[in-house]
Amino acid sequence: MPASSETEAAETRAQALAAEGRRCWPDIKPSPRLLAAVERWSRLPERPGVDLREVYLALACVEGSPAAMRLFEERYLDSVEPALAAQRLGPDELAEVRQRVRIRLFVQQRDDLPVVMHYAGQGRLGGLVRVVMIREAVRLRSSPATAELTLEALDARDPELAFTDGERQELARRLFARAAAALTGRERCLLRLHYVRGVSGAQIALMHGVHRATAVRWLESARLHLLQAFSRELRALAPELSRGQHEQLAAWFNTHLELSLSRLLTTVS
Repeated sequence: MPASSETEAAETRAQALAAEGRRCWPDIKPSPRLLAAVERWSRLPERPGVDLREVYLALACVEGSPAAMRLFEERYLDSVEPALAAQRLGPDELAEVRQRVRIRLFVQQRDDLPVVMHYAGQGRLGGLVRVVMIREAVRLRSSPATAELTLEALDARDPELAFTDGERQELARRLFARAAAALTGRERCLLRLHYVRGVSGAQIALMHGVHRATAVRWLESARLHLLQAFSRELRALAPELSRGQHEQLAAWFNTHLELSLSRLLTTVS
């Protein structure tokens, strides 16, 4: 096919995709980024029988549309949750499974494309979401420790957090566990996702359908609450320590840990 004909065909596909997307998903704002993604998709090799509605929704999610992500979750993730009943997941565990699905579909890439784009429009996306959610639920129940927000998980990412005193290390582990338990489920998910798994604030924003600045505020708020909870638990769990010892351990947590997390936060601002 001559180059001019290929260009015309791509433009026709882009127009058809944009028109179908606006018709089916009126809540999704056709931003410049989304329209550019539509044009890029239209230049890919043509596939017959493609569901343009699904392609447009997936593209909008990848390009960070909050409305698109909400629609995607309502259409796919929410409908699969009943299939997880046999796993008897708690609220935090279910939130973790959903996070893993978001990572798999929108963060991980194959051939320079988010995984979701390899399935969108071919009638296989719903099946993919179902398989991934069930698989991740089974993995979570078989190895729940991998989903926990623990001091060791953060230690593994930053050697500067290592202790030299064994007794103080054990106390800090207990304090951290109690402080983390005092957070909301969403706060634990966010901290675990960002600091343990290294998912950026921009990617978290994409996965939750919010602006990047909002995701960064969530992370900063969760971090602050963790630091405040640690201080409270320190006073409650180790009342026998002298004031100087309290200050020493609190200083370690508020200095070394906060600096480590702040250093990671600078990568998403």
